[in-house]
Amino acid sequence: MYASSIELKIDAYAVHDPAVGYCQAQAPIAAILLMHFPPEQAFWVFVQINEEYVKGYFSDGLMAVKEDALATELLIQRISQRGYRLLRKLDVDPILYTLDWYMTLFSRTYRAPQLFRIWDMFFCEGVKVLFRLALVIVRETLEVGPPDIVTKAHKCDNPMDLIALIKQTAKNLPFDVLLIKMDKLPLTDIDLAQACGQARQQLNSDLNTTNSRKTSSRVQANKHK
Repeated sequence: MYASSIELKIDAYAVHDPAVGYCQAQAPIAAILLMHFPPEQAFWVFVQINEEYVKGYFSDGLMAVKEDALATELLIQRISQRGYRLLRKLDVDPILYTLDWYMTLFSRTYRAPQLFRIWDMFFCEGVKVLFRLALVIVRETLEVGPPDIVTKAHKCDNPMDLIALIKQTAKNLPFDVLLIKMDKLPLTDIDLAQACGQARQQLNSDLNTTNSRKTSSRVQANKHK
């Protein structure tokens, strides 16, 4: 019955916004809302999350979440030079550790009551809460956290091991410590806006380059017909 309610809610959203439709990452968010709200109220909160808080996250191509993933990496470069160098050394794509965090609003990482504290801040302050939490987790893992974790991170010799360690550290670090460090993180709204703008420009440039290459390849292919 509960699973059916989740499916009905997601199906209802797909009808409400067919351009977005269904995305698997919506399910854990829908499930948590249904645990705490009547179905209709849960649906409209779900709509607000999708259309106001993380607009574009579930759209075709996932461009909005890709922008935020790249912006996260740019901010890591600013607040954790040592961590950034390790990520670049192993060629870690930021989408690999942020995608699940951002698209599920950390609902697969934290359980109640920790998740509710994150969501309280998220509903008050918006998506920057997701950035702050992600940045603290990465910096704790790669630079300023428990010495055994930082040492283990810098001994990783492949990207998947490092990503697994980052995600495991997110679950193991004392939650109250994470909240305190989120509050003290040297990140302003201007910093975040600049990083997001830079990420958007870079992704658009990459997309234009890819499209130009495809067009050039088609032209060359037609010449040889």
